[in-house]
Order: sequence, then structure tokens, then C-alpha cells
Amino acid sequence: MAKLILFLIIVGIIYFIFKSQKKKTTYKEPPIKDLIMCEKCKTFYTKNEILKINGKNICKECYDNS
Repeated sequence: MAKLILFLIIVGIIYFIFKSQKKKTTYKEPPIKDLIMCEKCKTFYTKNEILKINGKNICKECYDNS
């Protein structure tokens, strides 16, 4: 009887180890942010990297270089 209980405990421990490793390896895709295209260099940037100049969307790099 003691051998059966020991066997069940070992199987349970192995099960929980594999179950916890599966959770760690699960990859979730990051949420897609709104991307806006710069009208000068045609590169997509997030909202916080775009400046609205005279009604046009310009990235900060293009604005600094102009």
C-alpha cells in the first residue's frame, strides 16, 4: 500500500512539473498598436512617434532633418 501511495505522489509531482512548464512556454502575441505612416519617409510609427504638422503625419526624425 505504501508503494502505491509513493508511486501516486511521484506521478502527481511529475504531472505538475510538466503542467507548470507548459504555462511558461506559452507565447502570447503582443497587442497590435495603431501604426501611422510618415508622409515623408513612408515608414510606419506608433502614435507617440508621429507629429501632426500642417495636417500631415511626419515622424520625429524627418521633422528634425527638415
